[in-house]
Order: sequence, then structure tokens, then C-alpha cells
Amino acid sequence: MIRRKVAGRAHTMSRVRPVIGTAGRAAAAAVALLVSGCGASPAMQVRHDPVVKVGAIVSRTGVYARLGEDMETAMRLYLQAHDGMLGGRPARLLVADDAGSPDQGRKQARRLVSDEGVSVVTGLVSSPVAVEVVREVAGTPVVIANAGADELGGPAVFRVSFTNREQGEAAGRYAAQVRGRVRAVAMASDYSAGVQTLDGFAEGFGAEPIKRVLTPFGDATDLGPYLGRVPADAELLYAFYAGAEAVSFARAYKQLGYDREVELLACQQLTDEDVTTAVGADAEGMTSVGLYSPALANAANTAFTARWRAATGRDPSTVAVQGWDAMRLIDLAVSEGGAEEGDLARALGEVREVDSPRGTFRLDPVTHSPVQNWYARRYENGVNRVIATIPPR
Repeated sequence: MIRRKVAGRAHTMSRVRPVIGTAGRAAAAAVALLVSGCGASPAMQVRHDPVVKVGAIVSRTGVYARLGEDMETAMRLYLQAHDGMLGGRPARLLVADDAGSPDQGRKQARRLVSDEGVSVVTGLVSSPVAVEVVREVAGTPVVIANAGADELGGPAVFRVSFTNREQGEAAGRYAAQVRGRVRAVAMASDYSAGVQTLDGFAEGFGAEPIKRVLTPFGDATDLGPYLGRVPADAELLYAFYAGAEAVSFARAYKQLGYDREVELLACQQLTDEDVTTAVGADAEGMTSVGLYSPALANAANTAFTARWRAATGRDPSTVAVQGWDAMRLIDLAVSEGGAEEGDLARALGEVREVDSPRGTFRLDPVTHSPVQNWYARRYENGVNRVIATIPPR
């Protein structure tokens, strides 16, 4: 883990009080007026503002609203736990709603960077939204707290989540190890995250499933007819759904009796805490592959889950952990002097390890993505319990 520096540049300067004459005071006042006035550029505001401004684009409305709620809550809890500071400097979280819309996400990103002068953009639940945001704010550091689109990347783009292919690949490796090359079917919502995750599953499994079933993204509230397309001789069903769609799938799979016909291996989003809370008893016994479990035994997770439960009365979700870790990564970068304009992307790139409730993970120096363990989890008595660890490939 990277060691913090003793003090940021702004605090060091505040201890030195040079004596200046009348002319010097006048000049200083003129400079201050230029910087604080309406004509000041966002870059100048970032350079001289002692407050670290973090712009979080989340889904407060739409199909991923519950995920956005968990992400925002975790980010605010991180600031609360660190006395409102990041890297020893006062910090401010500015949250914007993308409503699950790429166009809305792009507009909010432009506003946060151009009008609010944020130093970094984070959040980003949905892959289509994240793709547009990264394109819109090119050059401004982006820390992705969930979206898994494989194509996201660049010198100023960092992840604390995963890639879609990585998630599916880990699940495919686990399925091949514990079940062998059985007759598998893959099912997902028909958009980039779903398709890429199924591609990753086929790669890790070592064979293309006998059938893929894709459902219209955001429009399929009744998934029963699509489950009916699963061949009768299928032995394993790998499924990707998130948010409200995950709730619909989990209920249909159990209530229509498919749990008695074909074994389910779920993506992490399908049995994450936001979904299992809504599904209730119908989620019992589901097995999934994910990067986090509230039952993980490490000091960072013990502290995090205690804080989360005190604030919400429930277990934290994977999205909550990713929101927390996004703030942790920014915190580490700012502590290394990365709050000045032009320096934050460099500092983010120099962070090699993040101590996380999921277990410490490192950032790949080329892709800026986590190199991390995955976990096979079984949902029992209200908790996703770890039954196996899947190391990074």
C-alpha cells in the first residue's frame, strides 16, 4: 500500500506568511479576483481550489436506481469515515443522475467538468453510459466504479470494478472445474455488458454453450417465455442480469420451477445484496461468481460491513464496495500530490495496490484494471457465503 505524504502543497503554503507591501497586496488581490470570478477557467479553479471536487455520475432513477443508491451511499460513507478529507485535503462529492441514459450521462459529465470544475469523474453504473462519459471528458481522470464494458480504457481511465469478459471468464473456469463440459446454456440481457459477459463465459468454459438466449434490454419484465427457450436437456444455465431485470429473472427462475430442471450459475449482479433483498426466499440456494462477499474475513471488510450495516441496516452489495474503493483509489492518489491540475491521472497511475473489503488487489499498470480474486458464492440464510476462491488468470 502507498504511504501518505505528510502534507499537501496547500497546507504547506498556509504556514508561510511573507510580508508584502501595498503594491504586492494589490497585485495579489487582482489575481484572486481573476481566479474567483466568472471568467476563471475550470483548470485554474482546480489548480487553486484547496477542495478536491469529485464528480459522481450514478443512476438515481431508471433500471439501475438501486445500484446507484448503494454506490452513492458508499462514497458518502467513505468521506464520512475520513472526516470529509481525501489525501489530507478537504473534499466535496458532487452527484449527478444519469437516469440510465448515455445522453444524460454525457450532459452531466460536461456540466461537472466545465461548470463545476471537478478534478475527477467517478461512479458509472452502466456500460453504455460510461462509454459516452469517457468520450465526453477525454483528458479528465475517470475512475469507473462499476461499468464493465471491455472497450473502456485510456491513459486517464481507471477501474476498481472488473471487465465484463473477466467476470464471465472467471465463472466459465469455475463451471468447467466443478461440472466439466456439461451441456450449458447462456442467457443475458441483450446489450454490451450481457453479450461480453457471455463471451467471457465461453472463453473460460472452453466451449461455446449449446445455446444463447438474449432478452431485450430494459423491456423484458416477464422472463418466463425466454426461460422457456432453454433446451430440456440443458444441464447448466449461466445467466447475466442486473438491477430490476435481475429481480425479474430470479423470481421467474424459482417460481416457474426452472430450479428443478436446470442448475443455475449466476453472475454476481444476479445475486447481489440489492437483488436478494428484493427477491427474498426465492434467492435461497443460488450459486454465483463475484468479486465480493460480506462474509469475507479480513480487517478492511470487518470495518466496512460494520459501518455499512450501522448506516443502512443491511449487508453491503458488490456495487457498494466498488463505490467505496473508487473513493479509496482517489484518496491514495491525492495523498501522493495528485490534486493539482494535470497531476491526478499520473498519481492514479502510480497507485499499485488498493486495500479493499474484497481483499487487497493491485492495478495493472497497462490496463489500469484490478487484478483480483473472484469467489464462488452460495446464498444461504441471507448471506452470499464463499464456497471457493477463483484466482486471477
